[in-house]
Amino acid sequence: MAKKETIITKLESGRAEFALACAQKACSKNKQIQKEYRSYARRIPQMILSNGLGQTLAFVFSKKKEGNAYDLVYKQMSDYMSSPHVSGIQKPNDKDLTEWVVSLNTHKYRYVEEEILAFLNWLRRFAEGLIEEGEE
Repeated sequence: MAKKETIITKLESGRAEFALACAQKACSKNKQIQKEYRSYARRIPQMILSNGLGQTLAFVFSKKKEGNAYDLVYKQMSDYMSSPHVSGIQKPNDKDLTEWVVSLNTHKYRYVEEEILAFLNWLRRFAEGLIEEGEE
């Protein structure tokens, strides 16, 4: 008898699939960006837990420059929140992630925070597994 896939299993599977593709994309970058990406994938979830999602996104937004590791992680979080792998609330494609998050009511904000943390948990695992550890 085939195992019935639950909604939670589908969500986790979708997050994992999306995060793996993101980490693999980072592997195609130069060694410096890979090292920074691995570091940021590990640090950003802790920043969210300490400072909140809005503050962390504002920080990452301020540090991103076209093509750097912050830019890559920021775009990947934004793309994830616009993807079909997210249940409940999705970011409109035409809105910036930070702008969208700070406009949400408290209930939706908390949901998005949990969703991004769940995605980043997978991203961290794949980044640690795929990208060689350097001096962080």
